[in-house]
Amino acid sequence: MSDILTYFPGQEVTIFLDTKLDGYLADADYFIYPIDGYNSPIVNRIFTPTLTLSINYPQPLTKIDIGLYYYKFILPTGAAAVGSYLVDIEYRRPSDNNLQSSVYQVICSAPFGLYSVSNR
Repeated sequence: MSDILTYFPGQEVTIFLDTKLDGYLADADYFIYPIDGYNSPIVNRIFTPTLTLSINYPQPLTKIDIGLYYYKFILPTGAAAVGSYLVDIEYRRPSDNNLQSSVYQVICSAPFGLYSVSNR
C-alpha cells in the first residue's frame, strides 16, 4: 500500500517518514548500517509520469527528531508535469536494522482544469 499525495505543477512536495519500535518513534543504527553511504533513510528513486527515473538519486532524508524524517522536491511545471510520480524510500527498521521500503504516490494535476495540446 502506498500513501497518495496531491499537488499541482511547480509545487514543492514534502514527504514525511516515521520509524517506530513497539509503537514509539525510534531510529535504527545508520552509522553501523548506512544505506548507499547515507546515515539516514534515503529516497531511492522517483519515477516520473513517463515511467522514467529522475536523476540524482538516491538522496538522504533530513532528520527532524527521533524517528521523524522528511524530504522535499519541486515538481516540474507545464503540461508535461501532470501525472503520477512514484517515490521509493528505503529505511532501516529500528527493531532489527533490516532494510524496509515505503512507497508514496504523488499525483500532479492541472490547477485550473485539464491541460490539453492543440495543433491549431
